[in-house]
Amino acid sequence: MEIPTGRFVWFDYVTHDAKKAQAFFGSLFGWTTQTLAMFRGHYTTIVSGDRQLGGYMATLPDTPMFRFSEPIARWLPYLQIANAHDSAVKLKTLGGTMIREPYAVADAGKMAIAADPHGERFALWQPAAVPDDHGWAGPPGTFCWAELYTSSPSSSVRVLKQLGGFTETKSAMGDGTYHLLERDGAPRAGVRQPMPGMPPGWFAWVRVADVDATVAKAKQLGTEINVPPADMGASRMALITDPFGAALGIMRA
Repeated sequence: MEIPTGRFVWFDYVTHDAKKAQAFFGSLFGWTTQTLAMFRGHYTTIVSGDRQLGGYMATLPDTPMFRFSEPIARWLPYLQIANAHDSAVKLKTLGGTMIREPYAVADAGKMAIAADPHGERFALWQPAAVPDDHGWAGPPGTFCWAELYTSSPSSSVRVLKQLGGFTETKSAMGDGTYHLLERDGAPRAGVRQPMPGMPPGWFAWVRVADVDATVAKAKQLGTEINVPPADMGASRMALITDPFGAALGIMRA
């Protein structure tokens, strides 16, 4: 079986308080949950309509995601690769580290938790079966982009290109350079310097029907609005930091 690499196929929301996070996202996006029995307990997935998008992962005591001396939430994207063990070895040669070495996830596949040379974390995912590639297409409530804010974009991109086989296109922005990662002719993720007030790390973008209404709802729920709704090309988008400290992008469907 040939596994296509260079696709971000899943997001975990890593948090010390999953119940509060689930209530927040349920109110904001209408997400529901499904609990699956696992060999080490249970795993709760993020569900939008009839689609599973990701899951909720507890902040583990031996691998805390700490910033500013307090535990905060983070998005953990899953990068699909052909072989988890080979990718883990390659990552180490590129200056990254393994937070958790590859392990089997029931009969679904193998995963590992990695960090690039600057400590930004993501998962490596070797699926047992190859899902259809829908790219970032989907209805409101689904993920529509993966983005990394890092102090050293070029260094992080170098590592990701080696792991995912991406090509890179650079474009000038008002406050720096945007690094677009593509694979198989499709855009897969973006990398850039953090915007003022936004935490570093990976985060997700979510497609919604009405950006302004969603941002207004997010504000009621206690989020910080970092970039208010604005038209960008043919779309409309906004950036927020949720009540648990994780960045989140919102984009019009």
